[in-house]
Amino acid sequence: MANTVLVLGGSYFVGRKLVEYLAAQGYAVTVLNRGTKSLSVKGVQQICCDRNDGEGMKAALAEKKFDYVIDVSWQDVSWVENLCNALSFDTVKKLVFISSSAVYDVEHLQIPFAEADALAENKYWTFYGKGKIDAENFYSEFLRNKKTELVILRPPYIYGEYNYAQRESLIFRQLMEGKPVVIPASNPKLQFIDTEDLAAITDCLLQTDTGKVAVFNVGNRDAVTSREWVETCAKVAGKVPEIMEIDYAELGRTVRDFYPFFDYDNVLEVSKINGIISRETDFEEGLKKSFAWFLENRDSIVFKANVDKNLYEIIAELSV
Repeated sequence: MANTVLVLGGSYFVGRKLVEYLAAQGYAVTVLNRGTKSLSVKGVQQICCDRNDGEGMKAALAEKKFDYVIDVSWQDVSWVENLCNALSFDTVKKLVFISSSAVYDVEHLQIPFAEADALAENKYWTFYGKGKIDAENFYSEFLRNKKTELVILRPPYIYGEYNYAQRESLIFRQLMEGKPVVIPASNPKLQFIDTEDLAAITDCLLQTDTGKVAVFNVGNRDAVTSREWVETCAKVAGKVPEIMEIDYAELGRTVRDFYPFFDYDNVLEVSKINGIISRETDFEEGLKKSFAWFLENRDSIVFKANVDKNLYEIIAELSV
């Protein structure tokens, strides 16, 4: 009989790739989400429920039994509490929580950030990072006296097919329209992981003895600079990029006015996970897949109006 897995989320980006991957590996996958987006993955079951609704979660998960649980759709610690109150963990061997590199006390640490480094709300990720920390802590405490093992994954920036976030798609659009790409003059270092690599790592850890609580940074072994990221995007798109490096503070801007990442080096120590699974998609090959998906879906990608406005104002100002 196939192992059963409940995926919280599953319609978008990371969750969608995870569901496709696990289904292809023979898991009996059930997705719990609000059902606002159609789910068309063969053999995958769907439970429609809002995680904000504690009583609705109890009704939706009553009598349900799973071997594994993967939480991809976290938004607030109350969502974690509602799941824990609604689901029987008697049969759950392992719960995987997709956390984030945003949990690290980056203002007081040096790269690469390691799993044992201090956690704290920081000025870059603010409530998002704090919320992830709260969720990690809630799961750890809730599962302390249960048989279920906990695995916490902390990825840096995730890229790949289905990426609705305005990241590589923004660069691809600028390149295809022959417009400049603007990056901060500090040229911060970025570390990525491909969605399918994240799915493969998750699958591997479900089948690996990781102990009661295990925390893993997951990401490519090597970081790239912002310029190198743009240049690789341009290479797979067959374009020559025009890159503008700016001191945005002098222009009275913030980095998120025009750029999809924060202005700091986000680099993780990943030797621990590489000791278990060393899979890594070549960065250029991964971006080729991202570019192909972009070309097929560019008309449905919604770019942020405020970012576009700021971006083109900056370009016009610097082009004078």
